[in-house]
Amino acid sequence: MKISLNTLAPVFEALINGQMSREEASDWAIILEQEWDAKVHTASSSVDESVLYDSLDLLKAADFKNSPTEYFHVPEDFVEHYNKYIKR
Repeated sequence: MKISLNTLAPVFEALINGQMSREEASDWAIILEQEWDAKVHTASSSVDESVLYDSLDLLKAADFKNSPTEYFHVPEDFVEHYNKYIKR
Protein backbone atom coordinates (compact mmCIF):
# COMPACT_ATOMS: atom_id res chain seq x y z
CA MET A 1 0.00 0.00 0.00
CA LYS A 2 1.14 3.53 -0.77
CA ILE A 3 0.84 5.73 2.31
CA SER A 4 -0.17 9.36 1.90
CA LEU A 5 -1.77 12.03 4.02
CA ASN A 6 -5.11 10.73 2.69
CA THR A 7 -4.32 7.46 4.48
CA LEU A 8 -4.21 9.36 7.77
CA ALA A 9 -7.23 11.59 7.16
CA PRO A 10 -9.94 9.15 8.34
CA VAL A 11 -8.05 8.51 11.58
CA PHE A 12 -7.61 12.22 12.30
CA GLU A 13 -11.29 12.78 11.47
CA ALA A 14 -12.47 9.92 13.70
CA LEU A 15 -10.25 11.10 16.56
CA ILE A 16 -11.41 14.71 16.25
CA ASN A 17 -15.08 13.68 16.01
CA GLY A 18 -14.87 11.33 19.00
CA GLN A 19 -15.51 8.22 16.90
CA MET A 20 -12.08 6.80 17.80
CA SER A 21 -10.35 6.91 21.14
CA ARG A 22 -6.92 8.40 21.61
CA GLU A 23 -5.62 4.91 22.39
CA GLU A 24 -7.07 3.46 19.18
CA ALA A 25 -5.58 6.25 17.08
CA SER A 26 -2.19 5.80 18.74
CA ASP A 27 -2.24 2.02 18.28
CA TRP A 28 -3.22 2.39 14.62
CA ALA A 29 -0.39 4.88 13.96
CA ILE A 30 2.18 2.71 15.72
CA ILE A 31 1.23 -0.32 13.62
CA LEU A 32 1.25 1.69 10.39
CA GLU A 33 4.68 3.11 11.14
CA GLN A 34 6.06 -0.34 12.03
CA GLU A 35 4.72 -1.73 8.75
CA TRP A 36 6.19 1.23 6.85
CA ASP A 37 9.57 0.66 8.52
CA ALA A 38 9.34 -3.04 7.61
CA LYS A 39 8.68 -2.04 3.97
CA VAL A 40 5.17 -3.51 4.01
CA HIS A 41 4.02 -0.06 2.85
CA THR A 42 5.76 2.71 0.96
CA ALA A 43 5.18 6.43 0.95
CA SER A 44 3.44 7.90 -2.04
CA SER A 45 5.90 9.79 -4.22
CA SER A 46 3.67 12.86 -4.02
CA VAL A 47 3.87 13.17 -0.23
CA ASP A 48 6.36 15.13 1.86
CA GLU A 49 7.71 12.35 4.07
CA SER A 50 8.65 14.75 6.87
CA VAL A 51 5.01 15.86 7.13
CA LEU A 52 3.89 12.24 7.00
CA TYR A 53 6.27 11.31 9.83
CA ASP A 54 5.19 14.34 11.88
CA SER A 55 1.55 13.39 11.38
CA LEU A 56 2.19 9.81 12.46
CA ASP A 57 4.17 11.03 15.46
CA LEU A 58 1.25 13.20 16.53
CA LEU A 59 -1.18 10.30 16.24
CA LYS A 60 1.20 7.96 18.07
CA ALA A 61 1.32 10.47 20.93
CA ALA A 62 -2.46 10.95 21.06
CA ASP A 63 -2.70 8.98 24.30
CA PHE A 64 0.37 10.45 26.06
CA LYS A 65 -0.49 11.98 29.42
CA ASN A 66 1.12 14.66 31.57
CA SER A 67 -0.78 13.36 34.57
CA PRO A 68 -3.45 10.74 35.23
CA THR A 69 -6.13 13.20 34.09
CA GLU A 70 -4.35 15.48 31.60
CA TYR A 71 -3.29 14.62 28.06
CA PHE A 72 -0.09 16.02 26.57
CA HIS A 73 -1.92 17.05 23.38
CA VAL A 74 -5.15 19.01 23.64
CA PRO A 75 -7.87 18.36 21.04
CA GLU A 76 -7.00 21.60 19.27
CA ASP A 77 -3.55 20.19 18.44
CA PHE A 78 -5.17 17.50 16.29
CA VAL A 79 -7.62 19.92 14.69
CA GLU A 80 -4.88 22.41 13.87
CA HIS A 81 -2.58 19.77 12.37
CA TYR A 82 -5.47 18.25 10.42
CA ASN A 83 -6.51 21.61 8.98
CA LYS A 84 -2.95 22.59 8.08
CA TYR A 85 -1.65 19.33 6.60
CA ILE A 86 -4.28 16.61 6.25
CA LYS A 87 -7.63 18.10 5.26
CA ARG A 88 -8.74 16.83 1.88
